[in-house]
Amino acid sequence: MRKSIQTSLARAGARRVAAPGLRPWSLASAVSAILAGAATAQTPPEPASTGPQLEEIIVTAQKREENLQSVPVSIQALDTKKLEELQVSHFDDYLKYLPSLSSQSYGPGQSQLYVRGVTNGGDGLQVGSQPLVGLYLDEQPVTTIANNLDVHIYDMARVEQLSGPQGTLFGSSSMAGTVRLITNKPDPKRFAAGYTLSSESIHGQMGGTIEGFVNVPLSDRMALRLVGYTEHDAGYINNVLGPPETFATSGITRTNASLVKPHYNDVDTHGGRAALKLDLDNGWTVMPTAMAQQTKADGQFSFNPALGDLNVARYTAESSEDRWWQTALTVQGKIANFDLLYSGAYLHRTFDSVSDYSEYSYFYDSYYHHTYAGTACPGPQPDAQHPDPSYASYCESYYGDSFRDNQGNLISPAQSTVTHNLFSKESHELRLTSPKDRRFRFVAGLFLQRQVGHPRDEYRVKNLAAVDSITGQPGVIYLNSQDRLDKDQAAFTELSFDLTRKLTATAGLRYFKYTNSVYGFFGYNGLTNFSYDIGQDADSGQEVFAGYFLGASGEDLCSGTPDPNNHVRPCININSVVSDHGETHKLNLTYKFNDQRMIYATLSTGFRPGGVNRVRSRPPYTPDYLTNVELGWKTSWLDRRVRFNGAVFLEKWKDAQFAISGQNGITEVLNAGRAEIRGLESSLEWAASNNLTLSASATFLHTELKTNACNHASPDAECGSPDNILAPAGTRLPVSPLFKGNLIARYQFPLAGLDAHVQGALVSQSDVVPALEVANVQVLGKQPAYSSFDFTGGVEHGHWSAELYIDNAFDKRGEESRYSACSPTICTNTYVWPIRPRSIGLNFSQKF
Repeated sequence: MRKSIQTSLARAGARRVAAPGLRPWSLASAVSAILAGAATAQTPPEPASTGPQLEEIIVTAQKREENLQSVPVSIQALDTKKLEELQVSHFDDYLKYLPSLSSQSYGPGQSQLYVRGVTNGGDGLQVGSQPLVGLYLDEQPVTTIANNLDVHIYDMARVEQLSGPQGTLFGSSSMAGTVRLITNKPDPKRFAAGYTLSSESIHGQMGGTIEGFVNVPLSDRMALRLVGYTEHDAGYINNVLGPPETFATSGITRTNASLVKPHYNDVDTHGGRAALKLDLDNGWTVMPTAMAQQTKADGQFSFNPALGDLNVARYTAESSEDRWWQTALTVQGKIANFDLLYSGAYLHRTFDSVSDYSEYSYFYDSYYHHTYAGTACPGPQPDAQHPDPSYASYCESYYGDSFRDNQGNLISPAQSTVTHNLFSKESHELRLTSPKDRRFRFVAGLFLQRQVGHPRDEYRVKNLAAVDSITGQPGVIYLNSQDRLDKDQAAFTELSFDLTRKLTATAGLRYFKYTNSVYGFFGYNGLTNFSYDIGQDADSGQEVFAGYFLGASGEDLCSGTPDPNNHVRPCININSVVSDHGETHKLNLTYKFNDQRMIYATLSTGFRPGGVNRVRSRPPYTPDYLTNVELGWKTSWLDRRVRFNGAVFLEKWKDAQFAISGQNGITEVLNAGRAEIRGLESSLEWAASNNLTLSASATFLHTELKTNACNHASPDAECGSPDNILAPAGTRLPVSPLFKGNLIARYQFPLAGLDAHVQGALVSQSDVVPALEVANVQVLGKQPAYSSFDFTGGVEHGHWSAELYIDNAFDKRGEESRYSACSPTICTNTYVWPIRPRSIGLNFSQKF
């Protein structure tokens, strides 16, 4: 029986709409020529404008507050005003308006982030690679090893997305980029409060949101800010009656008649946030914060196109619950002219879920039955050297007449997965910053992080015999239960020097150390030492059992290693530690033509720590590295009525960590091959008049493997045999579209004494490859291109506003991911994760 914690996945996609033969470097040359011409002209400063201007956006991408236009980093930012205008409240909402950002999702609170197409499509394991993109809530990293937090967006100052390696200032999980969620802070100067009431319909099903905040000055030096929200998202996936399917080995037919239900994937989210700001003497400030959120979801968020639009057939009552809380403390002040900041945080997260796994059981039951029907159980039998009696039971179950209960009766082999994951993260950062108006300035600091994970996945078969169950855990045929510990330490600095009034050089360095350990159990009862491989007989050409292994050195993986918590695990068969150290770098040259236009060039590197594999025969995987060469520009034109920013880049990915399906289908991580990403990202905003604002942003990518990706570690990606090639050199990287962009138009006008507005937004992206492995892509196919339209209209007067919106107005079935329950060559049903169907809603807000 082949087991995999990770199924074949993919992320949303669309037909390619980028022009063939796009050459970002050619575009960069043209842009450079334009800017150089503007610099040569050296026009005098323009007089103060009396017309419309774009509002200034303040960001903290360089660990200090700065105007977005003066920061030589590729940043896409949505400020408070833009977040409200675009109705952003979920992760998926800001994802679609950040063109360089893509994701891979399993459900609410189960997403991995990717920037600029740096992905292999195989992340998301609790015991696997760390994330490629860092997620921050204010100053604290909240990146979790498998899935990122889906923080409800309300009363936020802005969302920042930094492209390219951010390893100098933001650390290991920022190899490809960083996403920062910046909250509004308490203000001792004034009282403020507000609330929003929303009602929404999706295909006739009603949902709604209640949100509110209050900012209370407690004195002239102290303020408290409280935020609360509750939300119900209506379901849109239908669990329909599945076709009658009979398990081949037992003759038992599975049915989901009792679980049939329309619109069954509803979600309820509740949460709140509190922050207390205390201004002390001599410019010192102390701010403790706390935030908690609970998300409960029912059902499945993907559908099976073969059963009809938004229809799926599931045979287990599925659900998930994501609960987390975070406390943080920020202390900042001045020592002489230097700013000193301490930031510490603790995050605790619990994730529980029940998932249907019967499709895996059904297809593998059919596969084994048709392969071995009428034949003797293949492979070695128990003998004096290998007396394990449960091996015979295992072989009989999977190659013989199926599963049985304690009385020997045949039972259904249908499985469900029960998951209970605990995660905690503790982080500390101490940072010293020099005055930003000095010719020489710096940021320097120390960072410490400790992450602990306790993933547990139980694969259950109802009424399974005790002999086939995990010891002491009836009905659990297969178990993953591990303790993972990741420790990171770093020292970093970034130095800037104004070579001239217009030319600035910046150099950054981060030295890091990490330790990664995994301790626990995975496997079957009494068969933790068992694995198999199906080979081919040299004479007959028929498939034969090629053998089993007892671990790297042949020992019984469970002998002599009892688990102190034997009610949790039958034994310990994985106990591995890996550690390493290194550094990342950054070099930057910035030339400012004037206070409205600049150009910059950056060379930066990022890293992701290595780790250990559960399977002893697979050695630990080493860190992978990303080198980024970037040419960017930040410009304002027509007296700040037009803002045109962008960057062209070349990123080289070395020793890329790839997840593959190894022995028993257990996912293993290895370093194999190199990859390259070339691209262009750009944004354009125009205050066309006092009433009309237009904006557009887009990212174009060209991604490819530069060496073969093999099913074994190979520094030179020489796979040894064509059968070992998972993806040949030249293969496009998965998950991210080659084009993603948006257009937004907003018009404001007076109406019967009210301030009215209408807005239209177009989001479009090209097709997406759902997986790295070519064989899987051939079965799953690509996700097609899609475009969706959002429309908004509303009025406001004084302190209140009302707004009607239609998201995905034409109800397009854009695909966010495409996957199968197991290897697509065996599990032939393809599942599609759609963007949210058309939703119509009404908001009413009031601020005091």
